[in-house]
Formats: sequence, C-alpha cells, structure tokens
Amino acid sequence: MQSHRFTRLILLFALFLGPGIALGQEKQRVLLQARLSAEGPVIEDGVEWRIFRASSATTGKLEELVYSFGGSKAFDIEPGDYYVHAAYGHAGAVRKISVSNIALREEFTLNAGGLKLNATSSSDVRIPNRLLRFDVYEEEILENGNRKLLARNVKPEEIIAFPVGTYHVVSRFGDHNATVRADLRVRLGKLTTAVLQHRAAIITFRLVRQLGGDAVADTAWSILTENGEVIQESTSTFPTLVLAEGNYTAIARHNDAVYSEDFLVRSGFNTDVEVLVPN
Repeated sequence: MQSHRFTRLILLFALFLGPGIALGQEKQRVLLQARLSAEGPVIEDGVEWRIFRASSATTGKLEELVYSFGGSKAFDIEPGDYYVHAAYGHAGAVRKISVSNIALREEFTLNAGGLKLNATSSSDVRIPNRLLRFDVYEEEILENGNRKLLARNVKPEEIIAFPVGTYHVVSRFGDHNATVRADLRVRLGKLTTAVLQHRAAIITFRLVRQLGGDAVADTAWSILTENGEVIQESTSTFPTLVLAEGNYTAIARHNDAVYSEDFLVRSGFNTDVEVLVPN
C-alpha cells in the first residue's frame, strides 16, 4: 500500500499534456515498460504513462510533458531530469529518470497482482451480471470505524490490478439486503480469483384473484422483514426484488383494500410470491 499512497501524493501536484513541445534541444528515445513483478512479463496494455519535468518541482507544480495509454511506450524527450508515473489499475510506481544523449530504457515493477471477482446464490446458482457488483476497500479500519473505498461497482469477472496486500471486498446482489463480505489477498504477479456465495434469491410479487392467475394492476407494495423493517415500497404491478434468506411479509394495496402474505426466502430458489385476493 505504500507505493499506492506515494503515487497519490505525486498526483496531487502533477498536471499532464501531450508530446510535441520543442525547446531547441535534440531529443532522445526513451522506452518505458511496466511489469507486475520483476520476473513477470511486460504488461501489454492498460498502463497509463505520465512524464513530468523534474526541474519544475520547486514551484510546487510539476510541468507536464507526456500522457499516454497502452503497454510499452517509446517517447522522444529532451535531455534532463523527469518524474515518470506508471499506473495500472489501482497499482502504480513513480521514479525519477535522467535522459542524456543516449537512448534509454526504463522498466517499472509495480509490485502488484490482479483481482477477479464473481458470486453465486446458494452453492452453484449463477447470479445475473446486471444484479451483481463489488466494492473493494483497504483492509485497515479507520478511526471512524470505516474503511477507505478503493474501487466501486466492480463488474463480475473484471480484472483489476492492486498493489500486493489484503483487501476487504463487499459483494452486493441487488439493491437491498443481500451482501457478502470477504478479506482477499492479492499476491505478487498472480491473479486472485474469488467466487463469493450469497444466501439470497430473486423474488417477484403478484397480487392475484386466483393462484397462477394474472397480476392485478394498480397495486402498491410494501415488503417487510419479520422484524417489521420496510425493505421496499413499490407501485409496480409485479415488482422483483433480491432478498437475503429469511422470513418476510408482503403487503399489497389495491382499491383501498389491503392484503398480506408471509413468505420464506430460501437461498438460490428464485420464485414468485402470490398474494391472493379472497373471494
């Protein structure tokens, strides 16, 4: 995490601009490459390169020189001292380099690994990607009892680089009470793959005049936990919610009449809950 904090510090006073500034000196070729680990392969894509003129550091605002995105990158730069920042996902490294009258190759080791996340409901029921997101936090708990958020709304199977360390991951299935937490270790130069398990299900609600019948239109809904906490209120004819495993009550309102039904959510059993209008 130390290199990550140093990267953020550098970026506080760095601005960026494109190449092509001529100040009257002969330029030299500089080749930049990045690796997750010293023994790992060169990263082929997804690296953000930024180069700042070091001589401007005393002003408190580094002079921007180059920004580029990709893998290995070659730049023609005038002789002098520069700060180079390489960022890949949430991993990064900063180094001061000196360009003279000969070509230069600089390799950056990010001391990082990758993290790829997914989740199921019960042991093997796949969760639709549109209903699943992950937040990644630092492991350390701050004085206020919270953790620092590093990445929000990470998609399933998305690979993101992080510096080596342990991270606190929160998996969110739907928009309500189906969440799972885990502490995961990112290893040097490795891809950490984790599949978290939710105990939840997708439930659709319908007010019907007979079991299996069509949903009654113009129905308002309230979904409550067994402790009376309101999970969701809706005016949809047949709302669909993701709910954690447990006992609930569905309350349907139609034409000034109120109907209710207690129901049980079982992990991985996606189902309809029908509230019956008595004859």
